[in-house]
Amino acid sequence: MYEDLDEDLPEIYLAILEDERRRRYLKEISEWLVEEYYTPDQAS
Repeated sequence: MYEDLDEDLPEIYLAILEDERRRRYLKEISEWLVEEYYTPDQAS
């Protein structure tokens, strides 16, 4: 069952890293958007 796991580990690890990077990127963008467009003094 786990024979192929060793070969797949680098790909799995890279996929996880890429996903983590994408999530962090989206988080930064969303925080920036909130700061830009939803500042308290602009409440209408």
